[in-house]
Amino acid sequence: MSSILDKIFADKKEELASVKRQVSLSDLKDRIAERDYQIRDIEKVLQPGVSSRIIAEIKPRTPFKGQLRENFNPLDIAEIYGSNGAAALSILTESIYFGGTLTTLEDAREVTNVPLLRKDFIFDEYQVYEARAFGADFFLLISTWLDKSHLADLLALGKEVGLPALVESHNEKDIEKAFSAEATLLGVNNRDLASGKTDLGIARRLIPMALQVPGNTLVCESGIHGRKEIEELEEYGAHAFLIGESLMTAEDIGAKLKEFTGALSV
Repeated sequence: MSSILDKIFADKKEELASVKRQVSLSDLKDRIAERDYQIRDIEKVLQPGVSSRIIAEIKPRTPFKGQLRENFNPLDIAEIYGSNGAAALSILTESIYFGGTLTTLEDAREVTNVPLLRKDFIFDEYQVYEARAFGADFFLLISTWLDKSHLADLLALGKEVGLPALVESHNEKDIEKAFSAEATLLGVNNRDLASGKTDLGIARRLIPMALQVPGNTLVCESGIHGRKEIEELEEYGAHAFLIGESLMTAEDIGAKLKEFTGALSV
């Protein structure tokens, strides 16, 4: 059955063809050499500590919920995240469905000192260089949509340019592909790609499997609304949590983030 993911990737391919005509791969490599920023170590940041590790997401809208926040200012939100305990930031750079831009990724680097995830629908080597050129410290790969060899090739290129990848899984087959590609930063996404609904039962089922290989870092994604869910999933073995909508729709973003980290008693 076709999902929204298939539609997004199809449109992304068309968009990328246009982008490549405007900015060559050689231009991107020149930009990387000119900037040569120091990559922030995401796996070190996500090691266990006093507070829960939250990757706080900047996401203007979704194809399921539409616009998430009025008077949206991504850099203001980045600063709020940085000053309220975010371990890292996830920045949507997909424009058609999520309203993101690479410019936000680049600008966020100037207002916060935590690692930045380029969250997008990445399938082409050009996009990995693009992530490096615009200030990412790590990038997302969606195991569901990539075959084993393709996933492994993009992971290898990421290592070559200095960027680790968060490899996102939705089911057991995805986890097996991540293992085959020797991914060490694993994401478990609780969102159904067809309906947009979330189910924490996915994390409860997949986290133990994802942690079968020693040394992996496990990030739980989507469907987290409160502190109790984080505490439960940490018991299952989750190291960190990528949270978007619950933060983006909160009346007080900073207070909600502190709740998730455990800095507030709730």
